[in-house]
Parts: sequence; structure tokens; C-alpha cells
Amino acid sequence: MINKTENTPTMKDIARIAGVTQATVSYVINGSEDISETVKKKVLDTAEELGYIPNLVARNLKKRKTNTIGIIVPDVMNSYYSEMIKYNERIIRERNYFTFICNTMHDAEIEDWYTISLIQQKVAGVIICYGLTKRECYKKLYKHNIPFVVIDGDTDMEEETPCIFVNHIKGSFLVVKHFISMGITDIAYCSEPLYNIALRNRYEGFRNALREFGLAENSDRIYIANEKNEYEKIEVGYIAAKEILSKGKPGGIYAANDQMAFGVIKRLNEMKISIPQDVAVIGYDDVPFSSISSPSLTTINQPIKKICTRGTDILYKMIRKDGNIDMKVTFEPNIVIRHSAPETN
Repeated sequence: MINKTENTPTMKDIARIAGVTQATVSYVINGSEDISETVKKKVLDTAEELGYIPNLVARNLKKRKTNTIGIIVPDVMNSYYSEMIKYNERIIRERNYFTFICNTMHDAEIEDWYTISLIQQKVAGVIICYGLTKRECYKKLYKHNIPFVVIDGDTDMEEETPCIFVNHIKGSFLVVKHFISMGITDIAYCSEPLYNIALRNRYEGFRNALREFGLAENSDRIYIANEKNEYEKIEVGYIAAKEILSKGKPGGIYAANDQMAFGVIKRLNEMKISIPQDVAVIGYDDVPFSSISSPSLTTINQPIKKICTRGTDILYKMIRKDGNIDMKVTFEPNIVIRHSAPETN
């Protein structure tokens, strides 16, 4: 059994046992002054022996900032954002920062609540992993001097703020091009509400590609969810497939994200429609489950690890007030071909 100590060890205790001043202990613990290696080792060994843990609250009050980075995502259950959290958290931890995860469910009030909370917590910076529904949140962070980076979204602010994009117009072009290579020209499209630039660009890219390949756009083949609370993406994909198929069977269905594609596949399986023989399916995001679903999902890959690495690099430059910050960065997607829409011989 671990015995609870009567008194929590303090810097004063370390100084007394190590035979140094309390100021020296503070310098060693906080790394704020050059101290000889001999003294530093003596202080750290004593601190470890006593089980001393620095009081970060007191330290942060003194510095008027924390070593915490906020990460804002719309849905932690979405595999794409889970991967984004995983990479961001690891990179942040390796730089000796903590993470504060904010799950908003695309709700403007929750976005605002978390934004205010992050400001109150005096976080060192924020990584926003999608285009916020409540645009005023960007202005609040900016007004309170909280550095932030937006991934896959823009801010609509007059002040220039760093944003990282993926070329979604190209991503949709790759989808249409692949369908055509399979001999499929009757292509349906389904998406959640077009609430941010990423989804709008995917839809725009799809329409542009149809025109470029000389294909007519058919409104019966387009399903865009319009309910604000319609964010259970697998269910949205299921409903989308049901609506599209009620007006005829296309040769291929392009879902704006993999979660929706899984919903599409579920509906097609229930209707005994063979994939890809009767209807081919392509998703977007290349989430981990896409490679093991049945059938495995052809999808557009976004380089999440590179995106997160670049985003955190930019944020740290802002925190350190370093110059030469890239305000606009764009990554290129690529198509990953699997069984739901295979290559043709």
C-alpha cells in the first residue's frame, strides 16, 4: 500500500536537503538560468527522491500563460478526426505541451463555449481542425492574442491568419476520372451540409470534373444533407443512398467522406446490389477502417501526418513569435484504389 505523505514536498525541502538556495532549486526546476551540471544533478536527484512535482498552476499564474495547446475537432468519433487528434497530440507532447481536446459536434454554441474556455485557461495556442460554424470564434482568439492555426478551413477575417488546406477540387477530379476509367459515366454525389470550404470545394470539384469530361449534371444524382443536426455521417450516407437509388441506379456513388461511404455500402448491401459490379463506391479521407471494410473502400487520401506536423510547426513559430510564418499552405491528395471501385484491366 502506498502511504499518503503528511506534507507535499516543496522547493524549500529540496533546497534544505541538497544544500543550495531555494532560488537555485527554482532555476533548475524551471530551466530559467544556467546552473552547473553538478548542482543541477544534485537538485534533480533530491527532487526525485522526495517525489517532488512542480505546481504548474502557480508557474502558469506567474508566467501568465500555460503549456497547453487546445485542439478543436467537430467529432471525436469520426476516424479522420481521431487520427488528427492522435498525430497532433503526439507532436505536442514531444514538445512538452499538454493537449486540451474540444469536441464541438459542429454546434455553434459549443464552439463558442470552448473558445471562451480556452481563452480563460490562457492556453499557449489552438489548432482548429475544421472550418468553425461560428466564425466569431476566430475573432475572439485573435482579440485575446491566442495564436491559432486552422486546418481545412478559412477564417474570413481581414487579419491574415495561418490556414492549411488540401486541394479538394483535385481530389474530386481524381474520383470522377477514376469512375470514367472504369467505364462509369452515371455518377451520383452525396455530402453532409456544405458548411465549410472543404466540403464546398469537394462539391465544386465534382461539378467541375463532370464538365471537364463532358458529362451532364443530374440533380437526381445529387444528395446534399440540409439538416443542421444531420451529422451522424454513416446514417447520412445510408439515407443518401436510399434517396439516390429511389430515382434510379447510378453506375457509381461518390461520398464526400468515408463515414458516409460506409453508410452507402450498408444500404447497397441491404438491397442486394453488388459492389462494385452493379454500383461502385468511392469515399474521401482514407480513414483506417477503409482498408478493412467489406468491400475495402476506394478513397481519397489526405496526408494527415504531414498536415499535423506542418500545423504544429507553424503554431510553435507563432508562440515563439518567430518570423517567416507560412500563412497559406496547400497539400495535394491522392487516390487509393481498393475493391469498392477497382482498376479495370
